Amino acid sequence: MQPRPYAVDPLVVVLTGGGSRRMGSHKPALDVGGRPLVARVLAAAGSWPTLVVGAGEGVPDGVQVAVEREPGGGPVGGLAAAVTTLDTDMFPRETPEVVVVLAADLPFVTHAHLDRLVRALRTADPADAPDLAVTVDREGRTNWLCAAWRATALRARLVALGDAYGRSMRDLCDGIRAVRVDDPLDVSLDVDTPADLERARRRAGGD
Repeated sequence: MQPRPYAVDPLVVVLTGGGSRRMGSHKPALDVGGRPLVARVLAAAGSWPTLVVGAGEGVPDGVQVAVEREPGGGPVGGLAAAVTTLDTDMFPRETPEVVVVLAADLPFVTHAHLDRLVRALRTADPADAPDLAVTVDREGRTNWLCAAWRATALRARLVALGDAYGRSMRDLCDGIRAVRVDDPLDVSLDVDTPADLERARRRAGGD
């Protein structure tokens, strides 16, 4: 077993506040392989602390849920709510050095992949260490919502943006020092449409 890369376990933030317009119903609560999508994503955290930001439907008991200041503000608004929660008594744990950011519609994401993201932030020379490790799929597409942030960098970018409501992940990540982490097993496959959902259910049935 590899040693832990950080003294404090990463915090896994799962965002459930999307509008699910293409799906027509609240995506995180949809069943894939006998469990809600959001429960499958949370399972990938393993023993790491977790925080759900947004609607709590489908979230297992015992998982902390934070509400956005203004619901519907998109993923950057959700991340701003997560960081705010870290600074309150609602989050009694030690402040993490790394925040893993996940959408709630990644039914096949694994702890092994999250660990790869976290370890990618660690380099031999801290001065050259990236601030963001982001998943890139086999087609070269970047998934900003399957990523790991150095917590100090995430805070700084949110401060620089100002009002987070409605801002895009591209806005948040613009100019950030990032490292790409490949995904040869397609664990970052997301579920956006009914057709995606059916494919995910077929894949889950074959696991």
